[in-house]
Amino acid sequence: MNRNLDDYNRMRDFSATSEPAAVKRSGRKSAKDHALQFCIQKHDASHLHYDFRLELDGALKSWAVPKGPSLDPSVKRLAIHVEDHPLDYATFEGSIPEGHYGAGDVIVWDRGVWIPLEDPHKAYAKGRLKFELQGEKLGGVWNLVRTHMPGKKEQWFLIKHQDNAARPQDDFDVLVAEPDSVLSERTIVGKSATAADKAKPVKKAPAKPRKQASGQLTGARKAKLPALIKPELATLVDSAPEGQWSYEIKFDGYRIMARIDHDEVQLFTRNGHDWTHKLPQQAKALASLGLESAWLDGEMVVANEQGVPDFQALQNAFDAGRSGNIVYYLFDVPYLNGVDLRDVPVEERRAALSTILGAQKESSTLRFSEAFEETPDALLNSACQMQMEGLIGKRLGSPYVSRRSGDWIKLKCKHRQEFVIVGYTDPKGARSAFGALLLGLHDRDSGELRYAGKVGTGFNETTLKSILAQLKPLQTKSAAVVNPPSGFEAKGVHWLKPKLLAEVAFAEMTKDGSVRHAVFHGLRDDKPAKDITEERAKPVKAAKSEK
Repeated sequence: MNRNLDDYNRMRDFSATSEPAAVKRSGRKSAKDHALQFCIQKHDASHLHYDFRLELDGALKSWAVPKGPSLDPSVKRLAIHVEDHPLDYATFEGSIPEGHYGAGDVIVWDRGVWIPLEDPHKAYAKGRLKFELQGEKLGGVWNLVRTHMPGKKEQWFLIKHQDNAARPQDDFDVLVAEPDSVLSERTIVGKSATAADKAKPVKKAPAKPRKQASGQLTGARKAKLPALIKPELATLVDSAPEGQWSYEIKFDGYRIMARIDHDEVQLFTRNGHDWTHKLPQQAKALASLGLESAWLDGEMVVANEQGVPDFQALQNAFDAGRSGNIVYYLFDVPYLNGVDLRDVPVEERRAALSTILGAQKESSTLRFSEAFEETPDALLNSACQMQMEGLIGKRLGSPYVSRRSGDWIKLKCKHRQEFVIVGYTDPKGARSAFGALLLGLHDRDSGELRYAGKVGTGFNETTLKSILAQLKPLQTKSAAVVNPPSGFEAKGVHWLKPKLLAEVAFAEMTKDGSVRHAVFHGLRDDKPAKDITEERAKPVKAAKSEK
């Protein structure tokens, strides 16, 4: 255990405080062996401040930042170096008792991964740390610079680097915009706040249905349980529109519609394929809701170690027949207990759904897709920093329609869509199975399948082998695309029948229709290949006209 962790233990009475004690750890990993965590704790001690902590050498190097971090590169924030904290402290929230060191409330204001941009040990020793943060609130490149100002403790500056994550302080104060914990519903109102400030609720209460019974909701009508309801699809737009909208996270998973008829539950893909047999645990959880009849709309998701939806992990779960860790995020209820809710405003439908799920014990399988009250720009920035796909916006007051609609929009962090797999290349060097997948898209006007470039990254040994096993039965002598590559680019290509789909992220599409800097995210089989065209963001006005 390092000397500063001895200092940490000596300064605390663990019989009185719930803070974790520092213990000696064996088999310490180097910074190259694993991702390094960071956290920022909002701490209402003698003065409200923020504790900035970076993992290094089995401990959290720590600085007290009196005014908190700023996204403005022109703003230098004083950071006072304090004793190291144990790694377990990164998730500590609670109240340190009066009379003890650091007495006051603590929440985890932000957390994530930090990436040193040079040798962290040398940089720390020099007093000039440059690093990238990948957090839930903070992102981009930052600097910690030691000063030569006199004082009992080292004084550093925490400074945001000028990049895409930077924001002028006058335009956006992240501390004001996002005051709450990233681990819980906790918040902190500083001791210096007035009594009137403390009386104000920090968060709005969860939305409640204006009328409780499904048959009393605005526009609801009695009807038999439909045999099939197709999902409402969102339109990709280039910016957030004006007007009254609610925004949710865009989940990276499979869209699934659930039909409930007393004890019988069926789960359908967006194209009407019955996947109930693939999702037995989710079907059982839906049956336990005790609904007479319903159609529920949502997304099946698997999260990675950072809690971010991971499409490849979802695909692997299906391939391995392990559906137990798949979470069903529900966001709409177009039909409930003998009543058709499709003409009911979206906010009332979602409030009814929230009530249904809220009446149950907390479930690890079924969850409500919460809406957020922040501005769409701030939300999208946060979603992108967290490596999520983007946002879904829903126009308040809108009905549920079984088609693509301008009332539901999507804002994406980066270009990402499905492509038809039209071929693959032989592996090179140490690579096994295959080298790259050749991609195709149908022309919007002619319907012709056209070559759209290659994707050769985003695979591991497991996915390479499993994908090759699905490619080989589809081999054919001729190319399915009307404009196959020629010359060197066509060398070693195995052409395929256009049956399989690949989910691919990419930097841009060239003028000739090929992807650049493509990354594979997984196979899809919930959409027909004939429907796959280039997805283009529409101006907000164009999306609105589609209503």
